[in-house]
Amino acid sequence: MTGFSKVIMMMFCVGLTSCGGGSSPQPPPPPPPAPPQAKPSLASRFVIDGVADFSVFSQTNTQTVKLFDSANSADPGRDINVEWGFLNDDRDIYLAVRWDDPTHNNTLNSTPMNFDVLKLILDSNKNGMVDTNDDEHLIVASGSSSHYLDDYFDNGTDVEDSIGDGQGRLKYDAAAMQYTAEFLISQSADANNQDGIIDSTTPFNLIFTDNLQLPVAVGNFGSLFPSTTDTSAWPAFSFTNGDTFEHASIPSGLTGLIAFISDHEAGSNGDIYTFNPATGVTNRVTNLPNLFKDNISLSHDRTRIAFHGAPDQNSFDQYEIYTVNVDGSGLTQLTTNVILDGHPAWSLDDSKIAYVSFREQNAESIVIMDSSGVEINEIAVAGASDNDPDYTADGRIVFKTNRFSTAPNLRIAVMNEDGSNVIQVTDITGKSDHDPIANDSNTLFERFSKDTEFSTDSDFINVGWDIIQAKLDGSGETTLLADGWVNWLPLYDPTSQYIAHQKTVSSYTEVRLMDATGKNLGRLIPDLTKIRYIDWK
Repeated sequence: MTGFSKVIMMMFCVGLTSCGGGSSPQPPPPPPPAPPQAKPSLASRFVIDGVADFSVFSQTNTQTVKLFDSANSADPGRDINVEWGFLNDDRDIYLAVRWDDPTHNNTLNSTPMNFDVLKLILDSNKNGMVDTNDDEHLIVASGSSSHYLDDYFDNGTDVEDSIGDGQGRLKYDAAAMQYTAEFLISQSADANNQDGIIDSTTPFNLIFTDNLQLPVAVGNFGSLFPSTTDTSAWPAFSFTNGDTFEHASIPSGLTGLIAFISDHEAGSNGDIYTFNPATGVTNRVTNLPNLFKDNISLSHDRTRIAFHGAPDQNSFDQYEIYTVNVDGSGLTQLTTNVILDGHPAWSLDDSKIAYVSFREQNAESIVIMDSSGVEINEIAVAGASDNDPDYTADGRIVFKTNRFSTAPNLRIAVMNEDGSNVIQVTDITGKSDHDPIANDSNTLFERFSKDTEFSTDSDFINVGWDIIQAKLDGSGETTLLADGWVNWLPLYDPTSQYIAHQKTVSSYTEVRLMDATGKNLGRLIPDLTKIRYIDWK
């Protein structure tokens, strides 16, 4: 072999790292460990409907609790068997409970009213006693379902939190004569510190009330652990947070402006606010304590807000249409009469406002006026009641109506602005559809799931209101949200990628955001849960 050939061979051997008597190839280094897989959050796992599946717990606790009659000191009491279990992730606690009860006390309208109640008490400050600002969560059997109350303890009184949070439901099994209950509550304090921070050392107790009679406030009471005021014998949750959980979140890059009415500062008459979803900034628009405000509509150029107002909520014949600039200036009353005018909606170019008027006997009709209040047209059909008008993206009007059904079963329809070419969009018997809005091809609305007039049904807040999307041509619909809670006033964001809606959980109403498939993304307007009406343009 020539010298040149030997050099070539050596270069070749070096390139291969093995040639003749060279060293063996080295195995590649092991890959880095995979990051821990996020687990589904409790909020995504459990629909809080009171139907608790106890198989999800690796272990549960059982105990006998004695209930005593508060009005009869000689009463020997009766025993109930209680089973409970809890889970936690890094944000929430899920608590399920079941217990015996041969009766189901859930009266709404009779006197005295009789209720069964489950209360969760937390010694939030861990000072050994139940005192001011300790956290409480209650579920009250009521009508067809139950009420959830987010309270705190203040000087011997249960006080409703100014910012509601969490969920809770009861379910009664008549055959088994047994209640089941579910709580899903946050471990974090709210913005007003009325929900205390819950950790693995927070003492808790469950209080059972059977046949609570109001207004006299007597019944049968018992607690899981001996004292309801001395917390030294209460156990703690004793959980740990070592896992990673997957939580939905509000996306960045949201556009447009949200206008809403809230009672958190002005009391029951409410005031108008705006919320910028891109910056998270909330501004107060009005300060009108003597004017009840409802059914707002934000102009498409986002400079004006239309609403109906009256001296108070019950002055129905004084409901009139008003407009105000988003900076609070220019309050203008557009209608003046002695009939109910309400539910205004801006046209696409903001030159007109559609609203509903009760000027026809025993019926509502849709009226079109210009933005200064000059009437253009009334769309009145004999025997028909049309309400909740809104403009579609192509300039038509979507509305609810009894034209295709007998009230209280109402349907969604769409028509031209002059009332022509009416198309029926929905046709589901035994239910009623309300508050439609639309983009270029679909309409969103809420559906009341009972065959009753909701405004006179005292059980309406216990019954599921679902969010539905339907094709404007009437060719089909999709249920986006049906979780048994009161979900209402759905709105597309300006891109139609997301949907905002109001969720009422017994004593509070918040604005939540979901994606186009109905997946919950969280509370959109933070730290406000006394919201009554919203619009997003």
